[in-house]
Amino acid sequence: MTASVGSIHPLDPLGSSELAAAVAQAKVAWKLDHRHLFAMVQLDEPTKTELTNLQPNSPVVRRARMMVWDKSRGVVCEGVLVLGGATGALVEIAGAKAPVLSSESEQAIAAVRTDTRIIEALLQRGINDVHTVHMETWPIGAQMPKYLDIGRRVIWTPMWHCPTPQANFYAHPIGGLHAIVDLDTGEVVDVENDQQIPIPQTPGPYRASQTGANIGLKELAITQPDGASFTVNGWRIDWERWNMRIGFCQREGLVIHEVQFDDNGVERRIARRLSIAELVIPYGDPSQGAYRKNAFDTGEFGLGNYTNSLTLGCDCLGEIVYLDAAVTQPDGSIREIPNAICMHEEDVGILWKHVDIDGQVEVRRGRRFVVSSIVTVNNYEYGYFWYFYQDGSIEFEAKLTGIVLTVSDFPGADHPSATEIEPGLWAPFHQHILCARLDMDIDGTSNSVVEVDAFAHPVGPKNPLGGAYETSETVFATESVAQRVIDPFKNRFWKIINLGRTNHMGKPVGYKLVPGHTTFPMALPDSVIGRKAGFMYKHLWVTPHVEEERYPAGDYPFQHEGGAGLPEWTSNDRNVENTDVVLWYVFGTNHIPRIEDWPVMPVERAGFQLKPSGFFSRSPGIDVAAAKPACH
Repeated sequence: MTASVGSIHPLDPLGSSELAAAVAQAKVAWKLDHRHLFAMVQLDEPTKTELTNLQPNSPVVRRARMMVWDKSRGVVCEGVLVLGGATGALVEIAGAKAPVLSSESEQAIAAVRTDTRIIEALLQRGINDVHTVHMETWPIGAQMPKYLDIGRRVIWTPMWHCPTPQANFYAHPIGGLHAIVDLDTGEVVDVENDQQIPIPQTPGPYRASQTGANIGLKELAITQPDGASFTVNGWRIDWERWNMRIGFCQREGLVIHEVQFDDNGVERRIARRLSIAELVIPYGDPSQGAYRKNAFDTGEFGLGNYTNSLTLGCDCLGEIVYLDAAVTQPDGSIREIPNAICMHEEDVGILWKHVDIDGQVEVRRGRRFVVSSIVTVNNYEYGYFWYFYQDGSIEFEAKLTGIVLTVSDFPGADHPSATEIEPGLWAPFHQHILCARLDMDIDGTSNSVVEVDAFAHPVGPKNPLGGAYETSETVFATESVAQRVIDPFKNRFWKIINLGRTNHMGKPVGYKLVPGHTTFPMALPDSVIGRKAGFMYKHLWVTPHVEEERYPAGDYPFQHEGGAGLPEWTSNDRNVENTDVVLWYVFGTNHIPRIEDWPVMPVERAGFQLKPSGFFSRSPGIDVAAAKPACH
């Protein structure tokens, strides 16, 4: 079921009609023509002050923030306009380069397909139909070729052979052949035709029609005879004691706004805005077909552009409600994405249980509210899942699946940075590193962040038997001391507290950030990707809230020299104590591909939890009603 639109709220993402109106208004006001491409058009979100001062039934002002690429001059411009109202100035952003746009990718691939050098190189490899070759447009995520003008926006094109229409072309990488294309002119700048490596021939079928997919189980039905327990009013969701607003933007995709919990009739704020602000995939294989593959899927492509239309019973199961989304194409046309965001409830087993000495059994089943979306970026799928629990906890889980990226090499070659998954077919080592932007407002905007470590004293008066341990708490005063890494040996976690609000025990109310599965970058800090993605060398950053500080690698990572975003902002070492703070949590996976990851990779998970820590006077789970015993 798709949710009804409801009344417009200032945080609602721009709908298709609003995007079309914004584009039309921009073309007239800024005199845009065929030379200008719409790189990004999304809601210019109201500030916290504007939201605080919002009066019921007051007119809703809708603003669009627009990124425009002037390909004739190689200039990025930004502007904000009020829909149907004032249009601000279109301002040039010095040195910025627009992300890779879909129309440019299509133009680049078309140019490569007609290039006589490519056609000849394919013939040398036994491929006489260029249309059986799958090409992708990747940023050059490593050292740029020295002959290239640093000002040019260029991509390179890994290639795979698709011998039959439904073949898994990732089984057949074409080694040693790539084109470099200027995105603005559409010109093939260079063709790299190096060592000819035999194209792997072992197929990698994964479709049901190819594999048979004959291992089945008896039907599992998830039913809610009375309907879903949540209500949807436009983009506002109410479930159990939670309420929040769902958002969507072209760059980040799924966003969560205005998270609140009803604590015995009092609406208590927990977070203003939660999102995954960046996703970078550094590849660790130095071979010619892999070393450039260091992509920012959020900042260099716009993750929201690749959002799936979800399918009931396959992507989501149960009593499902969907929200549609829309994105602006580079030419200004609007593309709608039906069923872009999925909402449903899940049983998550026991919430709590105790059997008393008199035999009395008290048990509560737990349920969670799920908000999710899935994107497909070339070979990989990324599922973003936000979970809200009845005990007041929040969890984020990234589900990584799809097909591992492949390169070719001679069978059995000495190739230490990749896994040979079929003869001559190699899956390079790589990492998926995500950065969550957590704008927490724990009972207000004046918050502090505390690091909590567990430790044991040496055997002595404080630890007479050797089994005692304590915790130490460090309040971060400035940005420099708040740059931290996880430490499982100290069971480290971080708390966001409000010193101005205390619980019944006289302690500051708070939530704790609990690390989940994570990784640390293997790329050296002075590498190209290390300089561009400097944020990934700390698991936690804390900054004062600034509206313009949105993305951890900066607004424009494409071909940026590095140092932007969190490393730049935090160099000022601003105060982060008892103020409006944003937490940036970095996590992910180090993927050493297994043979079992081929031909399709089973889901890998990474994420974190936000759990109440002194926020409530007791666990909200104590108030959950007991389930009715099932009868057989």
